[in-house]
Amino acid sequence: MVEVGCATHPGRIRSHNEDYAYHGPTPHGYVGIVCDGMGGHEAGEVAAHLVAETLYAFLQEAPPTQPETLLREALLAANHRLLLYRQEHPQAKNLGSTAVVALLQKNYAFIAHVGDSRAYLARKNELTPLTEDDSLVQQMLTSGLISAEQALRHPQKNVLTQCLGQETPPNPHVHRVVLPARSLLLLCTDGLSNLLSKEEILTILQDRSLSLQQKCDKLVEKANQNGGYDNITALLLQAPVKSATFVGSMPFKLPPPRYLIGGAITLVVIGLLVWAFAGRKETSTPKEEGGVIVLSDDSLGVDTSSASAPSPAEGVEVLTPPSDLPTPLPGSPPAEAPPSKSAPVARTGSAPTKTTTFEYTVRKGDNLTRIAQAFSVSQSELRRLNALRDKDDLKAGQKLKIPVQAVHTHTVQKGETLSSLARKYRTTTEAIRRANGIEEEKIRIGQKLLIPVVKR
Repeated sequence: MVEVGCATHPGRIRSHNEDYAYHGPTPHGYVGIVCDGMGGHEAGEVAAHLVAETLYAFLQEAPPTQPETLLREALLAANHRLLLYRQEHPQAKNLGSTAVVALLQKNYAFIAHVGDSRAYLARKNELTPLTEDDSLVQQMLTSGLISAEQALRHPQKNVLTQCLGQETPPNPHVHRVVLPARSLLLLCTDGLSNLLSKEEILTILQDRSLSLQQKCDKLVEKANQNGGYDNITALLLQAPVKSATFVGSMPFKLPPPRYLIGGAITLVVIGLLVWAFAGRKETSTPKEEGGVIVLSDDSLGVDTSSASAPSPAEGVEVLTPPSDLPTPLPGSPPAEAPPSKSAPVARTGSAPTKTTTFEYTVRKGDNLTRIAQAFSVSQSELRRLNALRDKDDLKAGQKLKIPVQAVHTHTVQKGETLSSLARKYRTTTEAIRRANGIEEEKIRIGQKLLIPVVKR
């Protein structure tokens, strides 16, 4: 049977909850979904609900097919649904969401995700990450540009490389894993994974005196004790033993009516999405070599110490799975919140916008005019972003936020030059040179570079 526990909480800083979780049976297996919405002004809450609703409806309507194909197409359908919503509601132009999905079939789980919401497998004394964050910091870590220790406190932890709600279709990641008997699947948002270490999570999951629901409650409680800087959601699924019967304390329900597409329109929209996606051959969305779409929420100016972004366990097969809905548990913030000084207005989620900020270290001899020219921005914009007054002098080593269109990571290949890289990424050689502290035109094979995309 499938045992389930789920808990969600707005945290100690935020007044509303942009996370959402669903679970339940579908014709394709038992599924769980966790979404982390983004966009502000209730757009994040709407996005999370729409994604969960679309995923569940898609799975209910889709004909039998490979779970890999099913989950991939369901996530693409959810992405399309957010784009449609943005067209209907121009004020929600920054609406977006992450999603992590688990589909249970017999002794297998299919895990799919877009963004930085995570999945873990807990068995015996191990907590194994099943997902790898779609984030700039994870890219830098994988490329060797930063260490795991630096990743914990990197100022750009909030920058995503893809999420649902993009004009460019996302490339969902999918894994198939074997579920040992009595193992646990944990789906969670970054509000949990950023504030609890793997050891803290495992300690709670190993407590046999707690039910799954109590374990979820305990995880959320611990994250709040550690700061509660973001919305927090945890969904636990117990590996099936004999049947697909659901056992859990959470009532099953659809999202609140104000987020539903509405009656016949829902059926028409979902039906069209199923028809459009489910009949296609499974193809992976092509990724531009070395390129990413960078999404950022500049309201986050403070980092939180956490485990660095995980890498999938060895032996995990790359595939595509399906998904379904659980329900959020209501909760009110703790009576005492930490002082605003030490509490970031936190989200690693970010609005799907085509601009972000790049952190630049001021060098000796720099002035605001030269920096503005190098990155094709106005001095007034630099002053605004960095709270600089007209008479403020820059100091060597000072950190500045520079608005750019995107940031890429690139490993130099044979025959490449700064000029060829500038053409490839549609940026300027001066921006690349300054971002990497390069004085000369020459670069070496294997060199790791950050490529800020600026107006030319």
